[in-house]
Amino acid sequence: MSLEHAILGLLDYEPMTGYDLKKMIDVSVAHFWPAVQSQIYKTLGRMETDGWVTVETIPQEPRPPRKVYAITEAGRLELFNWLQTPQPASEIRLAWLIQIFFAGRLSDEKIIALLEHQLQIYRQRLQGFSAIPPETHDQMEEGSPRDRFFWLLTVDYGVANAIFQVRWLETVIISLRKGEYHLPTLES
Repeated sequence: MSLEHAILGLLDYEPMTGYDLKKMIDVSVAHFWPAVQSQIYKTLGRMETDGWVTVETIPQEPRPPRKVYAITEAGRLELFNWLQTPQPASEIRLAWLIQIFFAGRLSDEKIIALLEHQLQIYRQRLQGFSAIPPETHDQMEEGSPRDRFFWLLTVDYGVANAIFQVRWLETVIISLRKGEYHLPTLES
């Protein structure tokens, strides 16, 4: 997936400023496709050049003008063509797994410390899913029940992934504390 397509999808609901897009990304797709504000504005500039979005500049004296972006028919066509195109497998890059790959050179205590750090990260992710702001739920309620179902599928995927990571890390940490060096088995 590309940031362009996430932006097109959000703009297909309604025109938004770059700031509004950042807020929507943060409460919707950031758990699998995060973006920083500068990326969003740079991407919007390219999308305007490509004819996928238009921008309306609204004066706001004495503040700087407000730029509201809207999807064009060319942008909508790009979005719907992309939505129907199967995507290739994504690369997964986890630096901490490179550390684990070579961790046999470290003491168990140092490895456990690395694993506990990752465990804390995944536990925080789980808490983040349960703490989705109320305004996000309100925005979901405004959408169609079908849209809401698909939005919530991505949250469910994030929760399932975080639960698996937590369980796996806990199992490995317990094994290392016992001095057992065998592959972890997760029980359902």
